[in-house]
Amino acid sequence: MQLQIDTGLKTYDILDADGNVTGTVRFNPADPGIAARWKSAEPEIQRLAQAAQETNGEEDATLSLMLDADQKIKSLFDYAFGAKVSEAFFGGQSAFGICEDGSLVLEHVLTALTPVLESSMKSGLEAVQQRAKTHTAPYQGTTRGLAPGQTLPD
Repeated sequence: MQLQIDTGLKTYDILDADGNVTGTVRFNPADPGIAARWKSAEPEIQRLAQAAQETNGEEDATLSLMLDADQKIKSLFDYAFGAKVSEAFFGGQSAFGICEDGSLVLEHVLTALTPVLESSMKSGLEAVQQRAKTHTAPYQGTTRGLAPGQTLPD
């Protein structure tokens, strides 16, 4: 026996700069849970990235701090998406890996994710609103659905 349930999951291939697939993630971009979790995780990700980049202590302490921050950042991504997405997003390297243009891998991941999440959350909200309209439209401006003796407010 099987249950087939549409949960809104979308599959995204993660491509490197050369267009090679380096991983795949699945999540529902219109899930308000992702938006809520991302809202709490994103400032912490930014704080950890800033702290790791501002270290000027001993080499061992700096490396330890960066390793710890990298693990926490990846854990926050996994938490926000409700799935183990960090492996696909970062491809087994540190969030603080340096790209050819001098920016961090973390910056590239955030740049790629932001428009996907913003667009999908917006379209998800519009779909919910449209669906609600189709169900409430027959009742707009009528007494249909009111209890006996109940009237519409002026």
